[in-house]
Amino acid sequence: MKATNLKLPKLRLWLQQEERKLNNITGHFYRKAGFLACLFLCASLSAAAQEWSFDANTQKAYDLVLNFQTQEALTLIPNPKTVEEHYVTSLAEALELLITEDAVRYPEYENHFEALLDRKTKLRSPHDLFLQAEIALHWSFVHLKYGHEFEAALNLRQAYHTSQEIRTRFPKYTAINKTSGLMQIIIGSIPEKYNWILGMMNIEASTEDGIKELEDIRKSDHALAFESDLLFAVVQGFILQHPEVGLHTIHELLNEKPNNKLALFIGASLAIKNAQSEIALTYLNTLQKQHSEEPIYYADYLKGEVYLQKGDYIDAIASFRWFINHYDGQNYIKDAHYKIGLCYLLNGNENDAKAMFKQAKTVGKASAEADRYAERALTADLPHVKLTKIRYAIDGGYYEDATNLMASIRGDELKTKRDQVEYFYRKARLAHKTGDLTNAQQLYLQTAITAEEEPWYYAPNAYLQLGYMAVAANDKANAKIYFKKAIGYKNHEYKNSIDSKAKFALDHLKERK
Repeated sequence: MKATNLKLPKLRLWLQQEERKLNNITGHFYRKAGFLACLFLCASLSAAAQEWSFDANTQKAYDLVLNFQTQEALTLIPNPKTVEEHYVTSLAEALELLITEDAVRYPEYENHFEALLDRKTKLRSPHDLFLQAEIALHWSFVHLKYGHEFEAALNLRQAYHTSQEIRTRFPKYTAINKTSGLMQIIIGSIPEKYNWILGMMNIEASTEDGIKELEDIRKSDHALAFESDLLFAVVQGFILQHPEVGLHTIHELLNEKPNNKLALFIGASLAIKNAQSEIALTYLNTLQKQHSEEPIYYADYLKGEVYLQKGDYIDAIASFRWFINHYDGQNYIKDAHYKIGLCYLLNGNENDAKAMFKQAKTVGKASAEADRYAERALTADLPHVKLTKIRYAIDGGYYEDATNLMASIRGDELKTKRDQVEYFYRKARLAHKTGDLTNAQQLYLQTAITAEEEPWYYAPNAYLQLGYMAVAANDKANAKIYFKKAIGYKNHEYKNSIDSKAKFALDHLKERK
């Protein structure tokens, strides 16, 4: 059963005719956020002290959910009755589904969601509306995670209009700033070419307004301040592409709550994205030292990533295998198998690498971008060993290792055109990451010239980085040229994410006129 009983028959008929376009819109955001989108939900667990309060038992359950202990929280509220109890149990169920991909519990929890949508109340208080907006937003993430993109779009629309109703009827109800701020950022980050569809749905938003709403809460003594800080970190890192800003926010939060599992998990993910994998490893080790009946197995996948970047291939294989053997979901399973094969290859064991690559072709699914990349890589020739080591060393921030490896490559080792293009690209990335911007710019251009129209991601990402460099130099004219060139490449490994980043950057250049 799918939660589509939103009592909008005319809109639903139109939406069914436009489902593909809506899926493009919804998918745009979630591809950006990837798995980490689920962490937005954790910012939904409280409201302003003047407006929203928990009794002692519900507060305890709330704290458990915020610490990724969902089953313990649900045990404390076996039969939710109040708005606050429904709120906490709904959050616990949605987070559990997002974290575990538990297909067995999915129908039960979706039934609970549908019952909450139909919940009748004598007084339409801001609390009731707030609950409706939040559960619709929660399940827009859940439905997308489980492949129900149409329902995700409908839920996102309902959450938006319910939050606007609160704005109109209860303008002083500040708890809605968190919900509204998040949706302003989600919808405001959708490329401009989809604005006509948003107009037909009577939806409009501004990323800047959304950030301001989050800022208003997180910099206050509001009960949502901690969760809004977490949300702000995720938004900065995974939507606005400023992981350093998000990571700084997490550092500050962990000074206050050093063992908060959610902050540690977000922090590790942001540190990896920001090429600071040693920090990520510290956070992941701290996270996994905490006893929990509900371990976060995705953290083992992240540890595998860090060890691969460090060149600790035995530890990487162990972490990826632990993830594969314990995770119930399908996302990242193909990529984990592929990366075990890479570890064997980079460690000099080509036979085991080929056996693992063969197995990777038959497992998991190719929905997450990492899995799609793995699926494509599995149909290609074996990657260049030194260039692959350099790639992961740069990704992890191990620049000295990358520099030494780069210096060891001889011209006769680059036997194919792809090897030659990747060589220029890796040199450009290393120069860019180490602050040598003049060389980075030249090497990015050389990457694009050498690649020509080949369906590899090196040239489009080179143009994307050139666009960012032009923006930083206040060269808007060239920035537009580079971003448009990045979008122009077809059928490469990271088409979705590179296009999304370039389109988002172009839209913001227009706003800066």
